[in-house]
Amino acid sequence: MRAAAAVLVLLLLPSTLRAQAAPACAAADACQAARHAGEVGIVLLGDSGYGQGGSAEWGPHSQAAVAASLEALCPRPDLVFFLGDNIYWGGSPTLFGPRFDTMYPALFDAEHRRVHAALGNHDVKGCTVSAEPGFAAGETCLDALQRAVRDDVQRDVSPGAPASAQAAHAAETAERGLDPDVESRATRVPAADCPPAFDAAYEQAQAGGEGGNCYAAAALRHSQFGFLRRGQTPLRYYTVDWPGAASAAAAGATVASDPRVRVLVADSNTLDVVGSYIPAPPAGTTAKRSDTLQLLWMENQLRTAPEGAWTLTVMHHPVFSPRGCVFRLLGSCIGGHDDEDGLKKQLHAAWGATGPDDRSNGPFHPDLVVTAHNHFYARTHSLDGLGYAATQPGAGVRYFVTGGGGAPLYRQQPLHARYARGGSFHHFTYLRLTADTAFFWAVDDHLRVRDSGCFRKGEVLDRCIARGTFSSATLSCGDPAPADASCPVPTP
Repeated sequence: MRAAAAVLVLLLLPSTLRAQAAPACAAADACQAARHAGEVGIVLLGDSGYGQGGSAEWGPHSQAAVAASLEALCPRPDLVFFLGDNIYWGGSPTLFGPRFDTMYPALFDAEHRRVHAALGNHDVKGCTVSAEPGFAAGETCLDALQRAVRDDVQRDVSPGAPASAQAAHAAETAERGLDPDVESRATRVPAADCPPAFDAAYEQAQAGGEGGNCYAAAALRHSQFGFLRRGQTPLRYYTVDWPGAASAAAAGATVASDPRVRVLVADSNTLDVVGSYIPAPPAGTTAKRSDTLQLLWMENQLRTAPEGAWTLTVMHHPVFSPRGCVFRLLGSCIGGHDDEDGLKKQLHAAWGATGPDDRSNGPFHPDLVVTAHNHFYARTHSLDGLGYAATQPGAGVRYFVTGGGGAPLYRQQPLHARYARGGSFHHFTYLRLTADTAFFWAVDDHLRVRDSGCFRKGEVLDRCIARGTFSSATLSCGDPAPADASCPVPTP
């Protein structure tokens, strides 16, 4: 009788009050451990969007198993980056829920500031790049670049935020600007080479094209993917700074001692890669379009990175990667991917390299480039501009391929000397960055560490972790890694 009376009372309440009293559906996160002060934890993975485990065209897929390993991380990472092919095969919005939202429930924070995604080639199937420029009539590519630089780092602060957070946000925005060299060149970019930085860049391809419907705009507007927005317009490439004004305000004093980190999330589909979505030049012409606006944005954001910050460029297509094979037929490698030489040239130019023979990588290169596309794991040594082991402090870039997020694996061809480690297994890559040292782990779908190590900022040597596991409160970086052997298991 008491239960029946309670139901009757509830039915008699005003509908608005009943709605306000409805319980939340989201389960509480079991991990309540405090984050590691004085460092930034970052998870990266790609080629994930296959759904629950099972068998597919060329082997088993294991997205749910990788997600379970990722959920075992406690405390939660500060940032998580999905490096494209987030929804197979064609990026359909009907699969956003089962192949993303419900896979990683513990990773999503209320403000959508932890999880961010890049677009992969499967996320833009059926699309083409708009012929319309990213600026209005009477403007130039410089105007579009100014908007991108002003808006893409922006961390939205709610109207009810404290005045201190509002002031910090305004100060952070005011600090952004264009490097003079970049600004000068942006005034001379042709309209065709300045496609929009936001979702209007992609439109439906003509009937008969590969991939069916174009869902790029839906992906960019799906809040759980974490694409940053200019007002209500999502950006397809953007910058994530740690700590940003809003993240600092939300976390309070716990980020005061953290290192500065700048992550450039690029859209490699419109860069010079095999299968680029920039259309081929018209018949009878040789002029090829280029996404010059994105390259200028990338150059500017590296030139203007906070002093001493760790800088990462993350995207889908790899600059350097071991050859991947979907399968072998009569001794030949079928499917899979290789180095992207055109992309390498574009990035080196954006980093300030003087030409194809410049071994320095240019003065504005990032510390790490992390990509996917090949469904396995690989890590290079610190490389110079020609892809050989770097010898000069501060001149090298390390490249990771972390495409084992769940899709069926590719076979990995024998490794070139530029690679320190590699293997074909489902996994995610975990970084913990302090002010002067980077620690890394490749963690597989059974929570086993397949590769680990550390390196000091600007140093070309790979080192072994002397003390601590990926879940330890404290870590120490030890001796240089052996040339032909794995690092010893560190002391817990």
